[in-house]
Amino acid sequence: MTGSKAQIEAVLSELEHLELPRGLESLSAPRSEAATILRNLARRLEEGAGAPLRLALFGPTGAGKSKIFNSLLREVVSPAGFRRPFTTRPVYSIHESHEVLASHMDGQTRIRRGDFWREIVLIDTPDFDSVEARNREAAERVFREAEAFLFVTDAQKYADQSTWQYLERIRAEGKPVIIVLNKVSTEGVARDFQSRLTARFGAAGLGADLISLDERPIDDAALLPPDDPVLARIRDRVLEVFGSSEERRASLVAAFRTDMERLLALWSASAERLQGYLEGIARLGARIQERFASAAAGLMTEIAPPIDQDVKAEVYARVLERIQQIDILRYPRRLLALPFEGIKLLAAKWWPGRGASRHRSPEEVSREKAFARLEARVLSLCDETLADFQAEGRCPELLSSGGAAALRLPHDELAAVFQAREREFRAWLDTEAKETASKLTSENKLKFILSQVIYNGVVVGVQIHTAGHFTLLEAAADGVLSPLVAKAVGMAVSSEKVGQFEKLARKEHARLLGDVLALARSKLEAHLNASAAWKGSFDGLARSMEALRSARDEFLRAYEGGSVPALGAGARKA
Repeated sequence: MTGSKAQIEAVLSELEHLELPRGLESLSAPRSEAATILRNLARRLEEGAGAPLRLALFGPTGAGKSKIFNSLLREVVSPAGFRRPFTTRPVYSIHESHEVLASHMDGQTRIRRGDFWREIVLIDTPDFDSVEARNREAAERVFREAEAFLFVTDAQKYADQSTWQYLERIRAEGKPVIIVLNKVSTEGVARDFQSRLTARFGAAGLGADLISLDERPIDDAALLPPDDPVLARIRDRVLEVFGSSEERRASLVAAFRTDMERLLALWSASAERLQGYLEGIARLGARIQERFASAAAGLMTEIAPPIDQDVKAEVYARVLERIQQIDILRYPRRLLALPFEGIKLLAAKWWPGRGASRHRSPEEVSREKAFARLEARVLSLCDETLADFQAEGRCPELLSSGGAAALRLPHDELAAVFQAREREFRAWLDTEAKETASKLTSENKLKFILSQVIYNGVVVGVQIHTAGHFTLLEAAADGVLSPLVAKAVGMAVSSEKVGQFEKLARKEHARLLGDVLALARSKLEAHLNASAAWKGSFDGLARSMEALRSARDEFLRAYEGGSVPALGAGARKA
């Protein structure tokens, strides 16, 4: 059985390392219970179905569990008291023939000798309603560990809700139980408790004996007399129910089956919620992709770059630089243009600001408007997506307090990214314009040189401004030869080439603006990815649990027969 025990422990390790997502912390309790069940399954697989039966004295605070425990054993093994929870850890009484099993017991162990209940481990359990959380946790652990119960309550505690909740659980799991009603002062108390049992569980009740123990004014630490008829009845009834090896074995196998079914039920319920969480995240991720793809397409129409002015000016300026390099008359023209340059300098001193606008350029205004539209679009998309996060019921608390603000791009960060992308775009324009200008063919060079030879009159200087504003002097200076050079430029760069350049520039601008959108999208997607970081471990655990589910009948049969098979290797390997 060692290999199967190791496989169960591997499933336990996977379960313990599964990180629960925010908002599903309520699954911590089912996970803790499932882990306890797996430990018990592993222990039972190692011990076998012939191991001694664990019988737990179970009940509320001050009911007298420890006194009965000590009285049955005829020695003070577990301290007793009713004023506070004396038993803070489980106390196991195990026969010396099974002393090797003591290492499997999480609590104090006491070895007993003699022939009394050799095949039964008697457990004194902390109070399940203790004011101490660790006591309640220990009681819950013993509840899952024990195969049978001596359920002890008293005349003051039997009506408490916690008492009936545990009796309901014992019935649901089908574990054998003997009920001891302690400190009974009148027959009416026992009749009332019996009527409550019948009302709750029907005429058959829990299928358990109800043994009443009268209230006795003796010291807490004192043992009940060995010949006490009620104590003898408890001993006899324990022997009747668990005295034969077949009955004990049946109880152990039934407990194994119950634990296996309980484990799979817990996993099914928890896995459904976890899978729903992942589906919610996947749905939100798809919404982000769709929303931002649509926004990117719409944004390009809404925020078109000022290409008509900037791009053509860049292209033609760079083409002119290229033409000047092959222009055989460029130096004579520069000499002849000096007087006009002087006039322009004087005009600039006489009328400051005539040659350049004192206001922001159209390009600056255009960029500011573009940024304002971009920011509005990005923030709107972020807010819509964050609203989706909060509305997705399958992913509770996907956003922590203040989480929404952290996922929205701040104005300064967005502006910095936009400006960086705009600088990239301007640098790209410059590089691409130079590249376009360098593509003058030899034929175009020859045509340009011939045109200079034919039109070798007096020329002044050349500038082509498709988007600029000319002063009167600039128009007079440039108007002499603008038609001629425009014609030469037209031979070098066709209008079709300029159109292609514009399309390319728009595409590049769209890509850079898309980077800004992608930044906002990546923050949201990163949050989703981080929220689903546990998916890999969940998938692995799901495969292991399904392998266990498929093999559960074989495990049950093999546990009863003493030979447990390995989990399906193919299923686990998958």
